[in-house]
Amino acid sequence: MNIKDLQYYQKLYQEKRYTKVADYFHVSQPAITAAIQRLEKELGTQLIIRDQSHHEIRFTESGRQFERHATQMLKELDIARQEIKTLKMEKVAIGLPPIIGNYYFPAISSMLAKEHLLQNINVYEDGSQSLFHKLLAGKIDMALLGAIHPLEDEQITNHLLARKKFKIIVSPKHPLATRKSVAFQELKDEPFIQLSDHFIHPLAFERLSKQALIHPPVIYRTNDIQIIKGMVAENVGISFFTEIAVSDYDPVMALPLSDPGQPEFLISLAYRSNHILTPLQQKLADVLTMWEQRMNGS
Repeated sequence: MNIKDLQYYQKLYQEKRYTKVADYFHVSQPAITAAIQRLEKELGTQLIIRDQSHHEIRFTESGRQFERHATQMLKELDIARQEIKTLKMEKVAIGLPPIIGNYYFPAISSMLAKEHLLQNINVYEDGSQSLFHKLLAGKIDMALLGAIHPLEDEQITNHLLARKKFKIIVSPKHPLATRKSVAFQELKDEPFIQLSDHFIHPLAFERLSKQALIHPPVIYRTNDIQIIKGMVAENVGISFFTEIAVSDYDPVMALPLSDPGQPEFLISLAYRSNHILTPLQQKLADVLTMWEQRMNGS
């Protein structure tokens, strides 16, 4: 099956006009017509109904179904090209959410340097939700992702590395700062400063809100963790972070939640299921797994 034929077909499905497709690819209209006829002959079915009187085209049921497959084939081809390009570069494109990156990368950098991996890594920072979609699209090779449920997607292979708690973050000036723990239900009137939907935290926050049957007000959202910590330190509001996002040096207090059945922050190493790890990628995966096992004492 000709790749160009698939590209012409996909564009025709979008535009519904032969002339527009021909102009887009800088070819003649008969070239587009011939491509469609080749596909129909190869598939043994009619894909397009041509209405000469109205100069319109309509797609048969087979034509609509084939468009989905054509789109998937072109997507897989694009991913294959990116993966082969990465192989030639001998680089690993790894996605790291800022929170997980701050937790892992400084601590593990000496081990990466010792294994001669540091110079072969390209790090892409974004929230776990965004990185998951970039992984599916083949824009990165692997990622460390945060989630509140085990990743279950047939397109993704993942290895659970760690389970971490979520905590409530308050200013040392806040009345809750003297508490040993807090129940989420107690926070129904507290103004929250939250991470944006690119992160996994809003999902955990929503789950706790449903469990406690409350809807705490969210007064501000941002991608910047340090801005949130600064605003919390000034007692503008409180926040909600995984425990790895808060250190003893931060100007805020982290309180454990006392709620039963509370969500956990799961850290997983993930890559596409149909992707065979290169020796370099496998070595990086082994180092990350080994480091987490050491931290857990296993």
